[in-house]
Amino acid sequence: MSTIYLDMDGVIADFFGGIAQKHGVGHWKSIRHKQDLINSIRYTDFFYQLKPFETSRALVNRVKQVAEDNNMQWGICSTPLEGDYNNSAYWKRMWLLNRKWMPSVDQCIFTDCKPDFAWSPITGKPNILIDDKPENIMKWNQAGGIGIRYQANEDDLEDYLFPEIDDAVIRSYHNG
Repeated sequence: MSTIYLDMDGVIADFFGGIAQKHGVGHWKSIRHKQDLINSIRYTDFFYQLKPFETSRALVNRVKQVAEDNNMQWGICSTPLEGDYNNSAYWKRMWLLNRKWMPSVDQCIFTDCKPDFAWSPITGKPNILIDDKPENIMKWNQAGGIGIRYQANEDDLEDYLFPEIDDAVIRSYHNG
């Protein structure tokens, strides 16, 4: 059984907006010292405080429905903060629970090696990842999965992402 995974930061949680707000700047890229940015959120509940995007509920609901309609699973595949693995993963889980978006525990993955989950070891079929980072999508695809690049603050949910999800589900049945 294949899985449709959602990344969190940049897809359903406004990580960069939260960073900008925390540092009192209009855009996170205006923060001069990026290491200060990381250090400022380590060992805090920063990930729990993030706001969802306006489209997040619709996206989660759509992914759940598509998974159910196609005998698939849905899940989360998100990277924890470097140097703060357990704490950031904990607060990400709490963020999901608070919104009632927590998938089954075995489908809630926090890893810095997403390509390890690019295909189902049971069926040999590709899994689908929706992620905002082109590098993650490239590595996911190279590992045999089907990646969809989506950035919630830039891409359209209805006109772009939903058709991409539908296409990826069809491709997942024909691969593997």
